[in-house]
Formats: sequence, C-alpha cells, structure tokens
Amino acid sequence: MGLFDKLTKGSGEENKKEVTPVTFSPMIIDTQDVAKELKSVATANNVELDVVDFKILKITTLYRQGEQEEWQEASEEALSMFDEDDFFLNPELKIEQHFKVEIFDLRAQQEPVTVLPPLSLGANKNLTKTVVTIKKSVNIRYSSQFEPSLLEAINKKKIKAKILVGIREGIMRQEVKKIAASVRINNIVEKDSTFVVMEGIDPVLPVNDALIVHYKKKVNAEDKQGRVDYSRRGYLEAVGEGEVVLEYVKPQEGAPGKTCRGIYLPVGEPKITNQTAINVTENIIKKEDDKTIRYIAKCSGYVKESGGTYDIQDQMELDEINFKTTGSIEAGLDGNVTINIKETDAFKDAIGTGMSVESTEINVDGNVGSQANVRARKVRIGGQTHMTSTVWADTATISVHRGTLEATEATIDRLEGGKVIADVVRVKSVIGGEIIARQIYIESLSSNAQITTSELIEIQELKGSNNKFLVDPASAMTFKAETASLTEKIEKARKSLDSMPKQLENKKNIIDKNKQSVEMIKAKIEELKAEGQKPPATFMGKLKDYQQLVNEYNLMLKAMKDYKFQLNDYKEELNQMQSKIFSAKIINHSPWKEYNEIKFRLISPAIEVEYNTKNHEISKMITLVQTSDDKFKINRSSQIDR
Repeated sequence: MGLFDKLTKGSGEENKKEVTPVTFSPMIIDTQDVAKELKSVATANNVELDVVDFKILKITTLYRQGEQEEWQEASEEALSMFDEDDFFLNPELKIEQHFKVEIFDLRAQQEPVTVLPPLSLGANKNLTKTVVTIKKSVNIRYSSQFEPSLLEAINKKKIKAKILVGIREGIMRQEVKKIAASVRINNIVEKDSTFVVMEGIDPVLPVNDALIVHYKKKVNAEDKQGRVDYSRRGYLEAVGEGEVVLEYVKPQEGAPGKTCRGIYLPVGEPKITNQTAINVTENIIKKEDDKTIRYIAKCSGYVKESGGTYDIQDQMELDEINFKTTGSIEAGLDGNVTINIKETDAFKDAIGTGMSVESTEINVDGNVGSQANVRARKVRIGGQTHMTSTVWADTATISVHRGTLEATEATIDRLEGGKVIADVVRVKSVIGGEIIARQIYIESLSSNAQITTSELIEIQELKGSNNKFLVDPASAMTFKAETASLTEKIEKARKSLDSMPKQLENKKNIIDKNKQSVEMIKAKIEELKAEGQKPPATFMGKLKDYQQLVNEYNLMLKAMKDYKFQLNDYKEELNQMQSKIFSAKIINHSPWKEYNEIKFRLISPAIEVEYNTKNHEISKMITLVQTSDDKFKINRSSQIDR
C-alpha cells in the first residue's frame, strides 16, 4: 500500500491492490520441434515468448539407414556409434530426435537454488561445428545441481537450434565438469570459456584443374596504391634457377560432409578445363606428384614460348624498347639475362621515354631517352644518355653521358653536364658535369665541372677554368653513411653531457643539505631498534628517499663518465676516417689554368681549406698538410709522389 493509499483510507475510495499476473499451467508434450511448441504456447496464452521455458524430461534418438528400413531407437550407451565418421557420413543414414518436455511459465517459478552464468551458442558457416561460450560472471549461485543444470542449459540451447543432442559431443561433459569444479571453489566464472558441443563433418570441396603460369604473375600487378603500370606488360619474363615456371594442378575429388543437424552435404565433381600438352626443352625439368605437375627452370634466364614449347634463354636481341612495342622490361639483376638493344639511329631512342629496363647485362647500341631508367650488373651504352635519364650499374661503359649514373666502376668517353656517383671513374673528356668518386681519372678536362673525391683526382690535360675540385673523406660511398652515423652519435653524446653537470650539481646540493638530518634519523632508528621499538614509517620513508637520491646521483655520475668515454671513442674513430684526407691527392700532369677552385673539407673541426690556381702554374700534385693542432694548409708540389 502506498503513501497516498494510507492518507485516503476510509475516505470512500477503494484500496488499491497489486495485480498478480495470470500464469498458465505447466504442460507436458512430446515433439521434434521444441522451439515451435514454445511459440505456440506463448500465442495460445497471450504471453511474451521470454516467459515461456521448458524442462527436458526425455530425449529419444531414432535412426535408420535407408528408406525401406524401420526406425530404430538408440539407447544412450549406443549413441557413441555416431562418433564413427564412416557410419555418421552414410548418405542413407537418417537421424531423428524426439523430446519429451515440460513447458512452464517462468513467472510461476520460485527463485532458483542454482544461478548459472550467461552462455551463448555459435556455429560455423556450414553448421558442421557448434560451440558454446560460457561467459565470465560473478553473479552466480553454486549448488550441488550446478553441473547437471549447466549441461541441461546447453542442451536446451541445442534443442532450440535443432542441433543433435548427445551425439558427437566430444569433450563437452569434461569441460562442463571443469567449470563446475572451478565455480565450487571460487564462486565465480573467472573468464570466458568456449568449447565444442557438437561436431559434424566438414565437406572437402573438389579441386578443379588449373594451369598456373608462375612466370607471368608480376605482369600488370597493382602497386600499393592499387594502380597498374601498363608499361610493364611482361614482354620478357625472367626466372631463376630452381624457380617454378608452370604448374598444372590436377583435378581432385572432394568429400561430402554432414551438419550438426544430421543433414548430408554432398559435393560435386571437379571441373577439368585445363588439360593440355606442355612441351619443354632440356632447360626445364618436369616434376610430378599426386596433386601437381611442376615445370622447373634448370638455369636462370627468361622464358620463351614458341609453338607450345617452353624454353629458358639468356640472350635477347631487340631493335628498341618503347611503350608501343615492348613496354618496360624487368628481368632482375640476378636473372642471368643479357639484353642487346640494336637501334643506332642518332635521331631515335634505343630505350624510349619513360621506359625502365632491368637485367643482369644490358647492351645499348644507341641512345637512352628522357625519364628512362636502366639498371643492371653490367651496362654498355654506345649512344648518349638523356639529361633526365638514370643508370644504375656495378660496371658501366657509356659513350656520351648527360644524365645521372650510379655505379661501382664507370668508364665514360665524354661527360657532357651529366652526374656520376661511383667508386672509380674513368673519363676521356669532361665538358661540364659532376663527378663524385673515391678515385677519378680524367684524360681531358674542359670547364665548369664539379669533381669531388675522397682519395684521388688525376688529370692528364687541363684545358679550361671554373672547375671546382673538392677533397672530402665523407663523400666516399663506403664512408658516407658511417660518417653521418658517427657525427650524429657525437652530437647526441654532447647534448647529453651538456645537461648533466647542472643536474648533478642540483642533486649534490640536496644531498649535502640533508646529510646532517639523515644522519640524525639513522641514529634515532638504531636507538629505537635497540629498545625493541618499531621506527616510525615517516623516518623509514625519508631515509629511503635520501638513499634513492644518492643512488640517482651515483648513476648519473657514472653515465656522464660513460658519455665522455663514448665521445672520445667517437671522435677518435672520426679522426681516423678524416686522416685519409692527408693522403688524398689532386694530380694534374699539365699546367693549371686560372680560376680553378680547390678545397679540402675536414669533418672535425668542420672547416674548409681553399686554394685557387694560377694560370700556367706547375703544381703536379696538391695535398693537405697539418701544421699544428688546428692549422692546415694546402701543399703544392712539382713532383708526383705515388
């Protein structure tokens, strides 16, 4: 009775009473479809489905192995016969389950003695495996009926989902027993637990035959942005020794399956559409097993198919490479393929605009066009390279170079404004351009060139002016990355050292300031211990803080010493690398012209020592010498010291 009812009692209004819901009486039915019966009961009694529940009274399993046979009942002990795959998979085997259940109204039930954790049922796409997940829960109530109640809850989920009960359950009962044992001790379900409660048989799909052309897989492949470069059309497909060129996948029969509802899952026959004769030369070996026939390259090269016969070759001759006829060609640096491009017309490009060519060896009789890229172990270019072209090679020989070249060893007839980065460079004639290399040999040098070395520049005849010569140990390909790394480490060590003295001073001041009071605390602690008393927590805390501060100070002091040692080591290593500058030479066998600039660049200290040559000057060898700790000068000699 509410407060308003009390105030109005006796005023002529009827007392309000709580309405007790009308529940339906329990009923026992025998059915194959419990879920359908639950809905019927809910509809007949005009109640929501979620207040209708049931108890399992009996499960009857019937089976037969043909339409003409009588249904047989399988006892609970005999249900294990369905665990045999051959028996269960029989397409003629039919299984039915009848359930005797009591359907009741949940609202009429007393509060349960056993409270179970939440659980959910799940299955795979083919319904050949069903699992249950017992959810993590602290809101449970354990009783001696916990284990059988949990088993019944799982079976009720299976019955509603029309999953076979008591058949091919695997270790379901053991898993439930483990959970019950854990709950009995801990009174909670500590974590989610998922296990199989019914497992059918997965069908194995048939394998259709297929011919996989492995060597063409990279043709028109998408890049990371999903774009396709249609200039790479696979005109030449390179393979390595031992690489699979072709593969025929044999057709393979599938295998039927059966669901957790006992439904047979048939599979079709494999499709055979790729059976064809494949002929190969002695350069390709055939290997066959039960599933495939593989055709494997016995040597590196490119795949050539002619009249249905496949071969591996290592030489290819083309008139030209361009977008219209071949597209870009990428045979790989280690493919053992030599590409010879024969176009020699001075007004045409042997390698066209925007084309990329990559192979073990590339011989170009003519010109390399704009935006073209050439990459190989060995490159020979008989014509000229465009100023926007790029060449990468171990060894490169170029007639007229106007583009960019990166190589280990480069030989050039005429450099006309191009750029060369290499270890060793030999040029007959330089008419402008840039060279960066460890060793540089020039027969004839005109004007407006930038030449950088770490070891040697040797010129037979100097004809021009406004050339810039730079000796820089850090320019060497072998030392560039190492020098940058050392310089970075030195800078990092210096920054760390710069901040440490102030931090150490602050910590030292705090330690000195508190030393006397800490000594007093120590003495008081010893006194209390001697009297059998426990020192106050504040005393122990202050002592611990002080000891931690001292420890931090000592660690920082050690770190500062370590940084100093590291800095000295880095500097020494850098000095050893820099010392090469004193053995570097600029050699000119002819008289100098005026306005040629010579620089020696040191790493540490970061200074440049400069000299400008004079007209008709005879200085056959120019080097750098150190006159004192921080003084350097350029030394000019009329003699060449090898």
